[in-house]
Amino acid sequence: MLKERLLVLVLLWSTFLFSNNGIHTQQIEFPTGATKLTHYVIKQASDIYNKLYEKNFAKIKIRGEGEENWSRYDIIQLAKKRSRSIRDFYIGIGCKSNNIKVDYNGVPKVILFKPKAEFSVSGKIDLTTIEQQCFIIKGNKKQHFKTKYGNVFIFEPQSFIEENGVAPKGDINLCLWEFANKKDFIKGALSSGGKNEVLETASTFYIQGYSGDKELSIGNHKSFQVYIKRPEDGSNYKAYYGNVRNGNVEWKADTRSHAYTAMFDEGEIYKNNQNFKVQKKTPKTEPEKPELVEHLLLRYEQIGWVNCDRILNVRNACVLKLIVDDALEEFNTRLVFKKRNVIVPGMANSNYTNQYQFNKVPVGESAFVVAFLKRGDGYLVAYSQVTLGYIKSINLKPEYKTEAEFNTLLDSFLQ
Repeated sequence: MLKERLLVLVLLWSTFLFSNNGIHTQQIEFPTGATKLTHYVIKQASDIYNKLYEKNFAKIKIRGEGEENWSRYDIIQLAKKRSRSIRDFYIGIGCKSNNIKVDYNGVPKVILFKPKAEFSVSGKIDLTTIEQQCFIIKGNKKQHFKTKYGNVFIFEPQSFIEENGVAPKGDINLCLWEFANKKDFIKGALSSGGKNEVLETASTFYIQGYSGDKELSIGNHKSFQVYIKRPEDGSNYKAYYGNVRNGNVEWKADTRSHAYTAMFDEGEIYKNNQNFKVQKKTPKTEPEKPELVEHLLLRYEQIGWVNCDRILNVRNACVLKLIVDDALEEFNTRLVFKKRNVIVPGMANSNYTNQYQFNKVPVGESAFVVAFLKRGDGYLVAYSQVTLGYIKSINLKPEYKTEAEFNTLLDSFLQ
């Protein structure tokens, strides 16, 4: 009795394995005598791929409508051409060539394998869309400068070193790219989070330092300060450092850091700075009190990609899937929260060229889905406003917009 039960269990398990990792026979029918892909043929091929489970094979037979009584020679010749067309179609939608083969035994057929999907951050950083700001400072003196968006950098004497560990002599040229708003994040194809973490950002920078043609870094046991314009709620922000991988930045928190609110007099900070002149005001009967401005103060121990972020704790999480209609190239896809400075990257599905998903996003949050791709002097753009959790997936069809139209569009919903 026990042996019979074990045998039944083995048979059931074998059936399960076969059904999830077996070969499924499918069929694609072409119009009579045709070898080119029609809308009808593409729909059949797409349905087979979309319905095929991951880590499964499909054996796809190719036939023509009403060709049952044709000669075997003609059927084989047509099947050869049709199979190659189907193979090219699957490669065109993102299948790797080693996962799609033509079997020429007998009447040619297509063997398709759908691997387990891998997800990676869509798009690649584009600094050419962000204004570069450059400052010349003295390496042997305490120096300050203020960025376009009002963030203040403070460097102590001898903070920088060359590759050999020696402090540079003479002037230092510092250039930075400042991501201070959602529009900058989108145009620069940057995000405030990653695969498994949603981050809310106060500000992000990419910083380079040079002495002549020699690239500089921050020396050991050295740091610099940044006064960052404080959000309305400035709690729990930390310093993050970024590493570029596959064209995107991966953020890692400096667990020792903590941003705290600092009040300072801007005039006092600059009064001894030789790089800036503080405008003198006309004397009045009563001297004006210095204006104290709230900032977040952080220390950073390296340049490159740095930001001021905090983790957004998502208690009720959901996943939003995005399909960009008719896309044959990877788009930059971002989910932009309406009321928070959060930009979640769309994760590209390795099995498709047009499917993405946004992970661990909070139910009930209002956001904008944006997908765009540089095309000539303009962009292919698709966008929509969504309330997360109420829909599981969304289809968007991109339209061409000039750069001016794209900027106007972003300004219209990212205010």
